Amino acid sequence: MKKLLLAAAAAMLVASMSHADAQTVSPKREMRGVWISTHLSLDWPNRTQTPAQQQAALKLILDHNKATGMNAAFLQVRSQADAMYPSSYEPWSYYLTNNQGSAPSPAWDPLAYAIDETRKRGMEFHAWINPYRAVATVANQGNTAQYAANHVSRTHPEWMLTVGTVKILNPGLPQVRDHVVNVIMEIVNRYDVDGIHFDDYFYPAGTILDDEAYNLDPRGFPNTTVGRADWRRDNVNMLIARVNDSIRAVKPWVKFGVSPSGIYRSSTDPAIGSPTSSGASQHYSSMFADSRKWIQQGWVDYLVPQVYWYIGQAGSDYKLLVPWWNDNAYERHMYIGLADYKMNTAGWLDANQVNNQIAMNRAHANISGQIHFRHAFLQGDVLGYRTSLKNSTYARPALLPVMGWKGLQAPGAPAQLVAGSSDNVVQLAWAPAQDSADEFEKTRKYAIYRSQQREMDLESPTNLLGVTDTATTSFADAGANGQYYYYTVTALNRLSVESPRANTVSNDFEAPVVRTRDVALALANGTASVTPGQLDGGTSDNWSIESLSASRTSFSCSDIGAQKVVLNAVDKGGNSASGEAAVQVEGHVPQPAISVVAGEGEATGLPANTITLGYGPQSVQLTASDAAGASTFAWSPAGGLSSTSGAVTTFAPTGAGTFSFTAQATSPEGCFAAATVTVPVIDARCGDGKVLVCHKTGSSSNPSTQVCVSPNAVKAHLKKGSVLGACT
Repeated sequence: MKKLLLAAAAAMLVASMSHADAQTVSPKREMRGVWISTHLSLDWPNRTQTPAQQQAALKLILDHNKATGMNAAFLQVRSQADAMYPSSYEPWSYYLTNNQGSAPSPAWDPLAYAIDETRKRGMEFHAWINPYRAVATVANQGNTAQYAANHVSRTHPEWMLTVGTVKILNPGLPQVRDHVVNVIMEIVNRYDVDGIHFDDYFYPAGTILDDEAYNLDPRGFPNTTVGRADWRRDNVNMLIARVNDSIRAVKPWVKFGVSPSGIYRSSTDPAIGSPTSSGASQHYSSMFADSRKWIQQGWVDYLVPQVYWYIGQAGSDYKLLVPWWNDNAYERHMYIGLADYKMNTAGWLDANQVNNQIAMNRAHANISGQIHFRHAFLQGDVLGYRTSLKNSTYARPALLPVMGWKGLQAPGAPAQLVAGSSDNVVQLAWAPAQDSADEFEKTRKYAIYRSQQREMDLESPTNLLGVTDTATTSFADAGANGQYYYYTVTALNRLSVESPRANTVSNDFEAPVVRTRDVALALANGTASVTPGQLDGGTSDNWSIESLSASRTSFSCSDIGAQKVVLNAVDKGGNSASGEAAVQVEGHVPQPAISVVAGEGEATGLPANTITLGYGPQSVQLTASDAAGASTFAWSPAGGLSSTSGAVTTFAPTGAGTFSFTAQATSPEGCFAAATVTVPVIDARCGDGKVLVCHKTGSSSNPSTQVCVSPNAVKAHLKKGSVLGACT
């Protein structure tokens, strides 16, 4: 039942993806690798060519892969216990020099050269190793041109295990494990590889006569069919785990992965295997390769099962296998090996077969990309499938997936990003962050992002414009096509971990045209405000105005009259321009004054604002006015006043003193001003209705004296120079 449900779900998926444009779901991060086979010179090199010709041919291969959209090369450097590099353990490859053990002349190091040329093109380099194969065809082992005197099959025949027509290094021998690890670590220690890659050659299918090795080291496994199978798997497990540990100990950033055949085990129980034919080759049992254990234990960073069947193929259906591998990634990377070599053969006549397989890979969260087998078939481009990859499926760049378990340290962020334009090409340049001695924090290349939104989403694949091949600090965008964009840049380390982004720039270099208009503002409650939009008289830009701002937007009573305001416009590209506008602030500030009129009563001879208690006017009338216009008034303090509001109020004191009153004027626009008046009050009351006067005696010794007189006598005293009130 589970198998039927899985098949139905997969059928629905492939139906939805079969005609999908894989480009529409192109992820930001994806392994896009190519196997380049040197065995039998299938892809490279031609053993009869000179080193210069071989170098030129390799560069063409790498150029072709780069142009296709690939980001990783898997070059076979050891196909049958030989070497495409100077090795202390194994002879030069027959497929390089036409004579195994003979060094190339003139001397060169193909591995070092391949690493350098791959890196120049911005691709990862993985050294592809066949761990066990020693003699591919037993019938040829007597050919001394193909198998030199120092080849391991001649120096250690006791290490050989013959299975059918193939001789392999016997996985059951500790000496073999030592030898293979030494070979691999020579590469890791001497060369700056990004990865070590094993293919699917473990135990070959056939009769395996390894009793002697088993008897020497059974390790507790019973000598039964099941026990011997487990023992053989354990032999391979020990090598896988040891290679992993050895690499991590010296260069923890180097990736280690294996590409087993496409079927682990066949079973209707997904916990055991995939829903494939029981008669299909299953590497768990036929090659004694327990690949699921390797990835479960974290002994490998990735697997690349060779799912070399077409979608819908009976017994080994691609659409059933990929979901099973997706569910067995165990938080490591799972890539899918693609059978490009089968294109235009039975079942593979659809030009979109590979495209559809990639679309299916992309629909599974734990499938992180694919590797194509192999270069020559991409070069052949049958049915135009490679052209479709180049122009559609791989048209957008992709960063390699991050292996978080290997470390997430990031390089420093680039800075000072600037943009310029030349011949309709946007030229970007930036300053690198200071490099680090830590390998994980070194910058290997840069990712360039482009978007029509300033706050661009760096996780969106559509915003990834390109990736530099090296740590160069410039990039040219020839594809803007008259459109305006924002750009930013991040740095990538060798594991494709990204730095924080640089500043954002754009390819808009033209400032806005600012147009203003004059505005009249009426004050209300003493204030008025204007918006930048009110000052805008039709400001325009070649891209778009992002913001308008004014040098000032608030006004008060102190600003009445004409004010100059600067309108500033910033466009989407960050360019700015400004223009001046006139703002007429309307309103008035009061100019208050207070007049004083004495109340009814006899004249006192004193100023009109002075009150003498007991004689003459006993109050004053205070009148406020505004010389600048109409205002309302408020009086303070309130004591003794007939009213605290209005233009007129009366002050009638009850005691002597000097009294100050303020009239605050408020204009209709809410502007304020105040005037103050002082009212002296003299107390001349003597009691019994008499009035106190200060009488002038004319005597030098006693010039004045205080007397209380009747009100009728006050005038006479005042005429003689007396004054009201007490003498001072």
